[in-house]
Amino acid sequence: MRLKNVVMYSVVITAICLTYVRQQVEIVKLSYLLRDKEKSLNQMIDHNQTLLYNNMSLKSPQYLANMLKQNNMDLSFPEPAAVAKVRVIRKPLQQLAKTPGLSWKTNLFDLLVPKAQAASDIRK
Repeated sequence: MRLKNVVMYSVVITAICLTYVRQQVEIVKLSYLLRDKEKSLNQMIDHNQTLLYNNMSLKSPQYLANMLKQNNMDLSFPEPAAVAKVRVIRKPLQQLAKTPGLSWKTNLFDLLVPKAQAASDIRK
């Protein structure tokens, strides 16, 4: 009977020890996984910063000016005669109601969307 108790205690202690060791192994595995994820995150952050820097440098006026010079593209202000001024004209509500042959949808669309009309005289 004493041998039976010793075997029983040794089995219980062995099970407890194996459970503890398994937990510690899982903790180590998770720590390695966490370290890999952190390394990956740091690489992504660095890559993102590099991409943002490249994006900002590509949008910089100096870069754009150099690219225009390299491609022999001379940009300048347009001639005043080539510029047309556009003014927005809104129809009064009374004129919309009197427009014959138009549906209510067209009248509503005309009410909500401003019309643009090019000025024939540049000085206007």
